[in-house]
Amino acid sequence: MDDFNNNQNELSFPETNNNNGNMPAVRPGSANALDNNAPKDELLEQSFEESSLAEASGDTINLAELHQADIPVRKEPSAVPPVDPTVGALPYKSKHDMYEEKRKKRIKKRIIFGVIAGILGVVVGVICFAYWYKNYLFNKVTYVTDAAVITIVDESGNTVALSDVTETTEFEVIEDEKIVNILLIGIDSRSKNYASSEKGSRSDVIMIMSLDSKNGTIKLISIARDSYAYFPGYSYAQKINAAMSYGGPELLVEAVQNQLRIDIDGYAYVNFYNMAKVIDAVGGVYCNVTSAEASIANTYINELYDNATPITSTGDGTWLNGIQAVGYARNRYSGDGDYERMSRQEEVLQSLLKQFMALDSAGKLAAMDDILECIVTNVPQEDIEKYAFDFLPSLKSLDMQYLQLPMDGFFNCGMYGDEWSIRQNWNAEIPYVQMFLYGETTDFDEVTLPKHAPSDSKCPTLDDTPLEDLLKVA
Repeated sequence: MDDFNNNQNELSFPETNNNNGNMPAVRPGSANALDNNAPKDELLEQSFEESSLAEASGDTINLAELHQADIPVRKEPSAVPPVDPTVGALPYKSKHDMYEEKRKKRIKKRIIFGVIAGILGVVVGVICFAYWYKNYLFNKVTYVTDAAVITIVDESGNTVALSDVTETTEFEVIEDEKIVNILLIGIDSRSKNYASSEKGSRSDVIMIMSLDSKNGTIKLISIARDSYAYFPGYSYAQKINAAMSYGGPELLVEAVQNQLRIDIDGYAYVNFYNMAKVIDAVGGVYCNVTSAEASIANTYINELYDNATPITSTGDGTWLNGIQAVGYARNRYSGDGDYERMSRQEEVLQSLLKQFMALDSAGKLAAMDDILECIVTNVPQEDIEKYAFDFLPSLKSLDMQYLQLPMDGFFNCGMYGDEWSIRQNWNAEIPYVQMFLYGETTDFDEVTLPKHAPSDSKCPTLDDTPLEDLLKVA
């Protein structure tokens, strides 16, 4: 027993820490000492690992030193600073200040509303003026409403209904809603005379103006006034311009439709005395005038107008005023007679269109003010407005293609009986007219031809003479 007690006293045990008696101590400076510079979580993990190693290796761990190690301590978040009650608070406003602020807002709104109302007022005013001016302009045109029963004077001198003497046909004419054909007529008088002498106002200009809205083009077909033709109410052929005298524009329209087998959608005619005013409205025209043409034109000018200025200049691009241009267009005695006169008329019309299109907006309106009052037509006003405001601005080119009827190789001319006239083969020309206006041909009822007209075998055909060879550009 004594030996046991002595041996027990000689035994030594590792020191323990009362706070954490289950953790073994580590001797300072040992290989297993903790790294005090490591983060707290790593230190704790390292301590556990090293305590296990100590137990396995037998190293003595000093827990007091471990407790005194410089281990970082997690800091609690600092307290939220007190809120300043003046930050973000609305400034104090007196009742007077609030009243003034509201008053200024009301004034600002009134100014804005006033500006908007003023702008709207100007816009409405412009629209109303434009609407009024448009009606003012187009009301200057003389619109003719076709009578319920259109009458003519027949070869017996009787007044008969045009519908009673109009021929019927088997084949339908070509129709295209995008193409409108208007018969343009130039006359010396607007009156229609049903006198027993059968003498009235004959047309000096007979021209078909075709408006193609699909392709944005204008095409012209001129018909020589001395061309012989048959028309309703008469069993014999005569100059086509006589139709105007016997039945006015309605009979002339019917005669043209019969000879060419096409539809005419309306007519418009202008007195030659008014035509000078139309030309002056666009600032005159430019034509290629020869000395011979100027001499004959001056004769017409002296006959029709007092104290008018004659044509004194000649050459390409000669400027002509309205009176001079009318005298130039009416000349039928120089060159190839009526055939060249048609060329001069188309030349004047082409220059007239170019001059009009070259005007600015104000100039166009001023010109229309003068031009429209010279026109008599059965085309409805809404259609006239559409052509003026929609069609003309959409034109792809101001150059016009045109045909002159009769075409070369389709007619004979000379003194037949007691008068000079043109005898053309209308049937041979109809396919060319169809192709020119519509780009296609179709079967048609043949026209009764006047005496001395060339036979079909002597006339060109589309197979041997293409349309392009006969077209002209104005």
